[in-house]
Amino acid sequence: MDLSFKKPKLSFSELRLPNGRLLRFDGFWPGFNAETDFALWPQLINKYCQKQNLRILGPFWKRRDLPLLMEKVKNEGKWDLFITGESRDNPTEFAKKCIGFRLPIGPNEVRFPYWQWYLNWLNLKTNPQYLRFGEHYSIDQLMQPINKQFDEISKKSFIARPPRAVLLTSHLKRHRLSLYRQCKFSIGCDIYGRKYRPTTRTKKDLLSDYKINLCPENIAAQGYITEKIPEAFLSGCIPITYCNPADLALDFNPKAVINLFGLSRWNIRQKLKEVASDYEVFSKLRSEPLLLDQPTIDPLIELLKR
Repeated sequence: MDLSFKKPKLSFSELRLPNGRLLRFDGFWPGFNAETDFALWPQLINKYCQKQNLRILGPFWKRRDLPLLMEKVKNEGKWDLFITGESRDNPTEFAKKCIGFRLPIGPNEVRFPYWQWYLNWLNLKTNPQYLRFGEHYSIDQLMQPINKQFDEISKKSFIARPPRAVLLTSHLKRHRLSLYRQCKFSIGCDIYGRKYRPTTRTKKDLLSDYKINLCPENIAAQGYITEKIPEAFLSGCIPITYCNPADLALDFNPKAVINLFGLSRWNIRQKLKEVASDYEVFSKLRSEPLLLDQPTIDPLIELLKR
């Protein structure tokens, strides 16, 4: 019987920068291409890191791979950087510097959540374009309410055609299935995804047909806020999330988002019905900016410089 699939393994790829510097990536997803999938990082590393060649560890490894990781640290030293867009703890035993979701507990850690990877940071190129959503995120637009960026919805129109929700997902696992059912039966919810209703449209183009986006996080973990909320907001949708309220407040204005975390099924249905039937509630959510403060990339740059 072939047991090779159980052997420890670590994906590997390299990127040679135009100036000759070599970046080695271990532990990223199969088919990973740093030049297209990870465009922000080579640019930041090349601009701010002083070391000529760097080893970079990703989050796609399992418990069975730990002996291999420890062997590599023993033979080659720790990785220069750990970078994750997944909900994974910072493996400080394997990497000198860690960049992820977790709140820093040491000087060599920084929180730089996945959604910030796609902001239109000043002085940084935004190419190649973020094809899945359709564009990079405008900081200016995130700091303006929906009703300042999109057409006003009159009370008459709202009553005549109550908004329904949309969910874009590749799975209905864990709490996502329950939330989808509650949303579908409360206010109506269309679903798109490979297994449900495939589409070739960009996410922004598709979401622009709706006013409410059911976009729960996969799991509730410390600091774990992904791209789902800002992408809903930038498409003109009220985001309906499922995450720890304290984590939501780390990045976004809670008054611009509906958070179903910790609610009973009955309360979830009532919350959903309220936003789709109460014009004042609906309008108030659309009158709030998603970002209350200008985001900064400075802590990340300082970490990379050290």
